Amino acid sequence: MARRGKFSDARYDEIKKEILFMFEETDTDSTPIDCFEIARRLHYVLRPYSSLDWDDYLQAMDKSDEGYSTVEQDPITGMNRYVIYYNDIGHGIRNIRWTIFHEIGHCYLGHHDNPPGNEQQEEDEANFFAKYAMCPPPLLHATKCSCPQDVYEKFEASGEFSGYAFEYFQTWLYHGPREYQPFEIQLLQLFHLLAA
Repeated sequence: MARRGKFSDARYDEIKKEILFMFEETDTDSTPIDCFEIARRLHYVLRPYSSLDWDDYLQAMDKSDEGYSTVEQDPITGMNRYVIYYNDIGHGIRNIRWTIFHEIGHCYLGHHDNPPGNEQQEEDEANFFAKYAMCPPPLLHATKCSCPQDVYEKFEASGEFSGYAFEYFQTWLYHGPREYQPFEIQLLQLFHLLAA
């Protein structure tokens, strides 16, 4: 099984396809890709740290100074639901977007259903999910991103992440297949960047 990076090529492709399914499920078809709207359409609850009382805020900060996700019971319906907590105090919106995409990744990839023991792989998968969901290389290609500043402006990524996303885009461009993969064509069609 081929490997590049932290897990197999097959797993990278599975995650990319899951992101495409998520975009289709949530009718996401424009950039910058809106993590808040995606979470809402998936019925994931978003809770900013600024909405928490002091004790809950301290507990949240103890878990993560950026954010985390969990499964909680809805007090009205009794049904389980995903809740994403994110730190909106002292963090810019571009960093918050990364955090929310990362936590959506944990939820959408089913990490909360897994037994303990694979936390590092789950973090790596959620990081890749966030990277690809925020700035899919086919979209960077189709929107003619020629430098990290283009990524920053067109995809509302942070300055630091724009550099990482552009570097990943360059790797994809020069070392990947010479033609779009079928799921990449679907992605471009979904975003109205390629005729159906």
